[in-house]
Amino acid sequence: MFRRLCRFALHRRWLLLFCFLMNFVIFLTLSRVKRNSSQFNSIRDRTVIFVRTSHYCQSRLDYLFQSWIPFNSSEQTNIFILTDRLSKYKNQEFIQYFPNFIESHCPETHNQLDLCCKTASEFEFFYELLKTNSHLQWMCRFDDDQYVNLNNLYKFLSRFDSQQSHYIGRISSSKPSRIPRRKQTYQFATYGAGVCFSRQLLDQLQPHVNKTIFPLGCRKLGKSDDGYVGYLVEFLLNTSVLSLPNLFHSHLEHLDESFRIFTMNDLMNTITFGFAWDRYDLTWLPVIHQLIELNNRNEKQAAENLWLFIRNYEKLHLDNLKPKYDQTCSTYQQRD
Repeated sequence: MFRRLCRFALHRRWLLLFCFLMNFVIFLTLSRVKRNSSQFNSIRDRTVIFVRTSHYCQSRLDYLFQSWIPFNSSEQTNIFILTDRLSKYKNQEFIQYFPNFIESHCPETHNQLDLCCKTASEFEFFYELLKTNSHLQWMCRFDDDQYVNLNNLYKFLSRFDSQQSHYIGRISSSKPSRIPRRKQTYQFATYGAGVCFSRQLLDQLQPHVNKTIFPLGCRKLGKSDDGYVGYLVEFLLNTSVLSLPNLFHSHLEHLDESFRIFTMNDLMNTITFGFAWDRYDLTWLPVIHQLIELNNRNEKQAAENLWLFIRNYEKLHLDNLKPKYDQTCSTYQQRD
């Protein structure tokens, strides 16, 4: 009898130990699952950003790396620079410094079909990323003559449900674009100010934006790349552009005029600025970035002093009122 009791107690002890070990394994598994699921809770981790450039404009990258593109490689994970030919970059340090360069393998000109090819490349690369990164929820694309306030961008996107169709940017013109040989019109977001697409809309666009179909659609409709994207989104997929001219700015605006009417609060809330064609050219990107960083660090007096310098710059440099052309791209000619 005593032996049976001992054996029962021993078996029970092993059973308790087994249960404890099983519970511990389950706890570790659940913790790992929870940790993996929370790994992508940040809107930054769920947003892919493309910046389009060309080897003709490679000097612009200096200003991007001095300003809004993060120096910390861990913060560059979802930021990609799309270009034409990496082998033609004189400064190969760019490629070593920034690992996320993508070659579009599109022609190097700035004409309609070539731009449409590059736009299709952006979409195709996003869909390729989705195969191994199913958590991605947003795709935003910008040009290489823009300053992007990443904190404002991420904060803004976090207000929206990516499982609904969202097409966000700034309309190209107050006058709607007309569809050839039809009476219908539509609006589109200009790529020069930056555009963001939600995951739901990207899923709907996928059959229409590969490098075979998309350029042909551009040519058939006689539209630019951003114009044809707008046609697909609004006319075909029935999603209107959310135009936010106070948040998204392109180089088509005269920023010298904008700075005179802006307040510091306007500047701090804006998502993008365009610089290439203005008296406020790309050399101003690091200056604007420094101003925003001073505000973020709550160094108000230093920020106010820098802001005053920017606003008074024209008054002190009247020679800059003369027309000028963008010298950061070797393909652009001086304007008359």
